[in-house]
Amino acid sequence: MYKHIINNYSELRLNVKRICKKINRDPNSINIVVVTKNQKVKDISALLNFGHMSFGENREKESYEKWKDIKNQTKILHYIGALQSKKVKNIMDHFNVIETLDSESAAKNISKYIFNKKNQAGFPKIFIQINIGNETQKRGILISDLRSFLNMCKVRYNLSISGAMCMAPVGKPAEKYFALMQSICKETNLNDISMGMSNDYEEAILNGSTNIRIGSLIFDKS
Repeated sequence: MYKHIINNYSELRLNVKRICKKINRDPNSINIVVVTKNQKVKDISALLNFGHMSFGENREKESYEKWKDIKNQTKILHYIGALQSKKVKNIMDHFNVIETLDSESAAKNISKYIFNKKNQAGFPKIFIQINIGNETQKRGILISDLRSFLNMCKVRYNLSISGAMCMAPVGKPAEKYFALMQSICKETNLNDISMGMSNDYEEAILNGSTNIRIGSLIFDKS
């Protein structure tokens, strides 16, 4: 029943290794974030049982309802949806990585959350979402505003920002934007780079991505 999921996942891992071999890169430096939006618990469990532990969700409520019944405690959950400041507490409680910080109000609420739980370890990693294509219909910090936003997060709210996330514009060469993203992250000392999805993850890996977000390529039947 789950054969196509495991086959797709295994082929993806092999392809990641092939790409990394071409550029002399360690394939273990690539984290595959399996996007499980709208997927059934039994399908997700098939991957968990196969040994995969990193997953991405973009709806806080759906994610909570789904994962509360999945008892594996070693899983890593990435939040990849729009980060509403009013939902920061619930998201911080539920996820291990937040990839979509893009507003001062959310940064402020994250800071409050951490302050209120300062004696507890295990806070989520925080990435900034960058609007790499300067698209009006997409969320994310503009490239021109990134340095000031980073400084605000660190100085005003004492946040540790470990990485950045982006989505290449649809219908345009992804490699151009991924190369730009790699350059920006290097200049700003952001080591975790989340870019590349089912249709463009190869270009992302070639340009330094450390987290690729893959959904349809794994779950769709060929």
